[in-house]
Amino acid sequence: MSHPAMDAPYSRLFAYFVAEFVQRTALPVVAAFDNDYEQAMIFLAIATQNTQNLMLNKVTRRQYASFSTRVPEDLLRPVSRMALARSTNLPRETVRRKVLKLMERGVVEETPKGLIVPPRVREIPVYADTVAAQEANLRRLFSMVGAAMSADPATAAALGGSMTSLA
Repeated sequence: MSHPAMDAPYSRLFAYFVAEFVQRTALPVVAAFDNDYEQAMIFLAIATQNTQNLMLNKVTRRQYASFSTRVPEDLLRPVSRMALARSTNLPRETVRRKVLKLMERGVVEETPKGLIVPPRVREIPVYADTVAAQEANLRRLFSMVGAAMSADPATAAALGGSMTSLA
């Protein structure tokens, strides 16, 4: 039986763009954590949840969009281990062990309200290198999508409709 998503126009192209982007994204991030995918995912989940409230708000997103502007710790939204287990779909014990390793590395701190990635982490060279790789990767994705859109009006319509619905 066919799934509607599989029958959608350009579904293979969408799947290719996503898979290529995820693979290119995962490699440098995981390498920064000694090829420990779980540790990398937990770190990303903490970092994302710490700043989600800032990135979803138009005013604070504009203010803190660049790593050149330090986010004050009191604006970070700490996250609990339980919330990490839910958001990563990892067992609580695994999250507990991996968080300890992240704390030993000095890239995660525990506050009374939960876990944060402290602002000083942006000064760690491997973190800065990983952010630079991610920016290049995202630009590559945009370029690939742009090239596909300019090469074929039907692709542009399919991608444009999907992209505007995300805005």
